[in-house]
Amino acid sequence: MATPHRRAVGTLLSLFLALVAALAGASPSYAEDGYRYWNYSHLEGDTFEFAQTGPADFVPKDGDVEGWRFGTSTVSTGIEPRADLAEVSFDTVCGDTEAASGEKRVAVLVDPGVESDADGADVPAPYAECAVVPDKANGQQTLETVVDVRGDQGMICALDGYPAKGCGDPVGDAKVEADEASVAFTLPASAADQTSDTDTTGDDAAAADEESDSAVSWPLIAVLVIVVVLAAVAVPLYRRNRES
Repeated sequence: MATPHRRAVGTLLSLFLALVAALAGASPSYAEDGYRYWNYSHLEGDTFEFAQTGPADFVPKDGDVEGWRFGTSTVSTGIEPRADLAEVSFDTVCGDTEAASGEKRVAVLVDPGVESDADGADVPAPYAECAVVPDKANGQQTLETVVDVRGDQGMICALDGYPAKGCGDPVGDAKVEADEASVAFTLPASAADQTSDTDTTGDDAAAADEESDSAVSWPLIAVLVIVVVLAAVAVPLYRRNRES
């Protein structure tokens, strides 16, 4: 029969082993290592899909939307442009752009990311461009028609000079943000010009109406004044001649 002393030791040993097991199960898992680079994705329906190939090995179709987002990601988890697809779509980016026979239109979204990935540099604002390229152009050729590309051994290092240095720098214990809020994108100049032209057309029409009104009204008023003056002079003269 176990003595009270032995039962106490056994109880303490059981508690110790349970505590060790609990601590082992609760030990923090290490974050996956990642890289800081331009992530490439394709719009599929209403969501971006992380590209499974490099841009030189993918051929977008007419009407496609290509996404580029700079920042920290891992091999298993990419990051996508933070675009509100109700505002930034193929129609809003390329809707007013025409393609000739043998060409295609591809909307290219460029999101330079956040300050935490900028190493102290100023982060450019996100923007979208419409690429008009030959039907057989791949993703990289499409990209190169709308932005300046700095690459190294097949990797896209910088778009329009951002970032100024580095290319796919490794990041230990990378943390990939999920469900990021959308941000505003600058649309192509053609879309802005169209809005501006519409406003200008309205202003020009109003000005033309004013000029038209002035062209008709002022001469008419002048003629009426002359008639009144002549009448004021002629009527007394006529009466005098009759009386005499």
